[in-house]
Amino acid sequence: MAASVVAQVCSLARYTIMARLLGPEQLGLAALLILTSSFFESISDNGSDRFLIQDRDGDEPAVQKLVQLVFVGRGIFISLGLLIAAYPTALIYDEPALASGLMILAIAPLIGGWMHLDFRRAQRAHDFRPEALGIAVAELVSTAAIIIAAYYTRDFTAILYGLIARPVVQVIVSHLTATRRYEIGYSKEYARRLALFAGPLVVNGLLLFIGSQGDRALVGHQLGVTALGHYTVVLLLVSSPTAMVTRILGATNLPVISAARTNPLSLKQAADRLAGRALLLGLGIAAGFALVGPFAIDLLYGPAFHLPTTVVALIGMLQAARFIRLWPTNVALGVGASRIVMANNIARLVAMPAAIIGYMTLGELPGVLVGFIVGEFSALIVAVALLNRQVGFSAWDGWVRVVAFAAAFVVVYAAAAAVDSGHYALAALFAALLAALAGGVALRERETIGEVVGLLRTLKPASR
Repeated sequence: MAASVVAQVCSLARYTIMARLLGPEQLGLAALLILTSSFFESISDNGSDRFLIQDRDGDEPAVQKLVQLVFVGRGIFISLGLLIAAYPTALIYDEPALASGLMILAIAPLIGGWMHLDFRRAQRAHDFRPEALGIAVAELVSTAAIIIAAYYTRDFTAILYGLIARPVVQVIVSHLTATRRYEIGYSKEYARRLALFAGPLVVNGLLLFIGSQGDRALVGHQLGVTALGHYTVVLLLVSSPTAMVTRILGATNLPVISAARTNPLSLKQAADRLAGRALLLGLGIAAGFALVGPFAIDLLYGPAFHLPTTVVALIGMLQAARFIRLWPTNVALGVGASRIVMANNIARLVAMPAAIIGYMTLGELPGVLVGFIVGEFSALIVAVALLNRQVGFSAWDGWVRVVAFAAAFVVVYAAAAAVDSGHYALAALFAALLAALAGGVALRERETIGEVVGLLRTLKPASR
């Protein structure tokens, strides 16, 4: 948790300073570098590092050597992909400088592929210290490199210094904290099992990119680089803390679910705990950003980045909808049903045509956001239905949570629209309705809340 907080604070700091020093156009170009890199990372994400946690033989040296070999290959693939895509990407966006930036960026995955994955193996025993150290140190170094570079270059290339520094530090820390010698090697015995686990996730990668990054790609293509720069920094305010919580919940719950996969009762309890946490936090993300976002945007980035409250609310709702999918997808990964994750992201493809229709009917950014929110809900519905069938839960399990989540979105948007139109009494009425809905959810999830409160109490220093 501490490392994730450091990472998100660093992310906010570097983007805030870049926004002030570089402006929206150069920030948009930096976002395009990250977007292109994310594409190749997504289509090559086979989940092999999580195989070390999920598989019953994940502690075996032969498994680790195989996974580390796959990681090296993935780094080479991403690097080659960036080199090949450099000039076509520059032509698509009519930005020649992007080509050289992408070719330089190809260094980062080539280095990152040599990471020692002993930190993943340690998580089988719920030891997250090696990964936490790597994340914290890498983010601090990366942020310092970007800020210094931005001050001197005053253009989008400043992001390259941080994007290359991060994997360098992560690789060094992963080797220093490892307890097992670094080796790569092929294992015929485990290759087939890894392929069965990773295969659906490889296909899933492209779908994941479209679902999670498609909004930025569509904004950049339809509205321009400057609009992408505006959207990126505003999105960061909600995506950074959401990513932190997602990482923490995913990392801490996956080993628990994996350990319970052979016991139906324990699995149901673990899945319910994760679902309850995801729902409560998702509601907090959507409502909290609609309330705080407009003021935070003006304070951090200045009046030039101001957006209507309804647009800010839609951005928060999109991130909340992405976040809550952690519940069914993490349970699916924990029981080894990676094909559910793939099916979930196939359903997310609805987002792209929905966003295009929204863009044409509702207009520009709000239409795009509504389309992607529709895609996220489609994916959530498919994932819950398939998960219930896969693990033997009741066919009705989880649907009350989904309906409550959707209802909260309607109320949040209605309150934001009332604020934009100047009807503050009506906005207060919708806020009261949202509070009542949240209270009902909290009552239903009281066991989850009680468990979290109990955990926090155990973290208090013992009295002398």
